[in-house]
Amino acid sequence: MKRWGLMLALVVGYGVAFAAPVVIDQFNDGKKENALGGATGAWFDPEDKSIYCRAENDPAVFFGLAGQSLRLEYDIRSQRENTQRPTNYSVAFPVTVSNPAFNGYYSIFPPQNLERHSHLIFWAKGDAERGYPRSFKVEIKDGQTAAGYVVEGLTDRWRRFAIPLREFRGIRDWTNIKEFVIVFASEANRKDGAIHLDDIYFAESEEQNLSLPAEEMTIAEPDRPLTVDGDLRDWPKKAWRDITDATRVELGARSGKKDAAARFALAWDADNLYLAVQLTDNEIVNNEEGDALWKGDCLEVFLVPGGTEFTWGDPAVYQLGFAPTSAAGNPGRWAWFQRRAPKNDETRVVWSKDRRAVEIALAWSFLKMAGGVNRDLGFTLAFHDADVKDGTPECKLNWSFGTTGTRRHRVGKLVLR
Repeated sequence: MKRWGLMLALVVGYGVAFAAPVVIDQFNDGKKENALGGATGAWFDPEDKSIYCRAENDPAVFFGLAGQSLRLEYDIRSQRENTQRPTNYSVAFPVTVSNPAFNGYYSIFPPQNLERHSHLIFWAKGDAERGYPRSFKVEIKDGQTAAGYVVEGLTDRWRRFAIPLREFRGIRDWTNIKEFVIVFASEANRKDGAIHLDDIYFAESEEQNLSLPAEEMTIAEPDRPLTVDGDLRDWPKKAWRDITDATRVELGARSGKKDAAARFALAWDADNLYLAVQLTDNEIVNNEEGDALWKGDCLEVFLVPGGTEFTWGDPAVYQLGFAPTSAAGNPGRWAWFQRRAPKNDETRVVWSKDRRAVEIALAWSFLKMAGGVNRDLGFTLAFHDADVKDGTPECKLNWSFGTTGTRRHRVGKLVLR
């Protein structure tokens, strides 16, 4: 089972066709180095004592459920700007030298190959009390050249910015990207202020999200016993939740909702937690089994009996995979943190004939907890879609997920009623 640094919950690896996000920084661990192990900090003209830029992690302001953000406070009101100097002709007729001031923030990292990435994505907001610029400049560097883009529309609320990499027109070598830079200069339209940044990464698609909503869902005991038979017509309409919207794309890319979409419903009784899933999928692909089940079409169900936050790999947490087909020719299942396939009396699974609908009964005894009114547990469901023919080899839709530390994550909440 593979895992990349600062990985999101439910993701245990990638096929060779997939370009995982390159995370520059999420600022959650409070370190001065970035997520790629490189140096970071503020930069400015040390000879101009009238200006400054300060960079610090802020545990009180962050995007998402928990964590920290990067706070940048700057001042470019230089005493050396627009100074007058005598000309060669006369002291009485000096020239005005603009000498504009600028400063900012740098994040240097080992060379990254971004040939298969399409966007630079980050979250940003202005500091309403300190004041903030409406725009600022971001740059990326390839070791030879630097290319910039002016970010506009900053407010005092968190906003997600997705900048197409094609906008950085000066870059010559996309296999050798080494630095991310923030610049406060004339573009800032304000000489001093403060902004916050969070979740900075290079993505394969504009939809790709590192932070998904923190959701809560109340589920009830069914009016009548549920039959696990792959027929979803006995599930009430009000029970369904959708994970088709673009904001649910955790990783990868898709050609549209006909390529990859999903909805799910949950119920419970004294013996089991029940899950029904309806998929839209233009190709059913999975030639793997066991620990490698994630490489193809696969549902990933995450259950945290102790709450909504967990440490990656905790054997008391359940990351379960259910695939409509496998290398064995029949549906596959796997429990990654337990390193085995669940038994039939632990997880009853029935797929429909077209392999696009499934019903699952998860035994409370398998989860080492008891179902009961007002009990709650952490939960999320993801649909990992693998394709061969349509040009979008992988996409992952997820209901609720966030990162709260290097190995700490959070999922949504189920409340039993």
